Amino acid sequence: MAHFRIRYATYNGVFQPCTIKNDISDIHCHKCEFPQTQGSLEKLLLHGKNEANEDSFFLDIWTPDTEGEKPVLFWIHGGAFTNGSSCDPQNDAENLSRNADIIVVSPSYRLGILGTAYYQGIPQQNCGFHDIITALEWTNNNIEKFSGNPHNITIGGQSSGAWYAMAIHTAPRLQHLFKKTILFSWPGSMKAIEPTVAEKIYNSFILEAEKIGKTTYKTCAEIPIDILLYAQKKIGHRNKKKYNFFVPFIPTIEESYISNNFYEACTTSSKKLHLQFTKDECAAYTYKYPIRNGIPAFILKFFLKKYDPTISRAKIKNSLKHTKDVYQTVVEITSDAVFKNPARQIAKTTNATISEFAFPTPKNKTLCCHCFDIVFIFGCFDAWSQSAIFQGCDKQEMKKKSAELQTEIMNFIQ
Repeated sequence: MAHFRIRYATYNGVFQPCTIKNDISDIHCHKCEFPQTQGSLEKLLLHGKNEANEDSFFLDIWTPDTEGEKPVLFWIHGGAFTNGSSCDPQNDAENLSRNADIIVVSPSYRLGILGTAYYQGIPQQNCGFHDIITALEWTNNNIEKFSGNPHNITIGGQSSGAWYAMAIHTAPRLQHLFKKTILFSWPGSMKAIEPTVAEKIYNSFILEAEKIGKTTYKTCAEIPIDILLYAQKKIGHRNKKKYNFFVPFIPTIEESYISNNFYEACTTSSKKLHLQFTKDECAAYTYKYPIRNGIPAFILKFFLKKYDPTISRAKIKNSLKHTKDVYQTVVEITSDAVFKNPARQIAKTTNATISEFAFPTPKNKTLCCHCFDIVFIFGCFDAWSQSAIFQGCDKQEMKKKSAELQTEIMNFIQ
């Protein structure tokens, strides 16, 4: 078993395209991550902290051995477009690589405003997405040196990583870079934003940074990183309220790369696609609210309207009338709206397959929620030992379930 951390590109400045480094000479052992703010699920997941560095263009490779020609899983980490890294111990793919007999490649990429910003004249919009594309190109060009098959690359990811993988899956210009796609907890209700909205967000970001720094900035590139992250945190909260975003920063529609309609774009792709969601996805977000049996109906109405704006009053009334468990009803309806129904819609109009991940958990609020499946995908149980969502779970049963899921992944990728 071997693990490598290799530079895939060189840094050219804020909002500048990175330049692919087409060799395997720059191998590192230190851990660093792109500057980021804390994720909304941090209290549940308890991720570690690495050195923050704007030049973190590295990817991690896990390979069971250097014999033969193995299939490759190109894995894009999640984190609501604002946090995470390939070197996070909770994304360690050693166990998956060994058990599935595959090579796993996972890149770090720019996050938050640095990864999703758009404004007139920007050198590179959607920098994070283009970093991922550069890493995928590097993988196509170099994975043979690690006994990987460049003609059998499956792109995959979880949450925002799955969103980016779907963007690649549906991008006409990128079809030559992969063979299949596997998505975990794809947030299909999140659409890429219009350039006009993205520009408003950028302008408000500049104003907030100037207020914090007590000076003027012509562009985001001039903002010191500490002020940038502070402004990002404040603007992020406003974005969610003003634009009804589920997460604070979302990539912008980009011709030939990021579609404004993934459902329609999916019908034009002939690539094999599988989507998996967890049984209680949105419990990761609803657990902190005081929802319980007998609570006033307006709280349930609030959640139904927030996560499914098209829902009718009749449906709300009906849900209230027939539910025995208000909290479970909230979890089911929000999970359907944000994650499950979009996957089901894709499966109806294409040859995509879907599945649900379910595992019994003693947690009656977080349940089998968003991110719960990651530990089973990777099998890195020690890295997740302090995470609140796994406290009290049967570890032996977890390992059995992990082996089953890794076998399913192997069968899809082979």
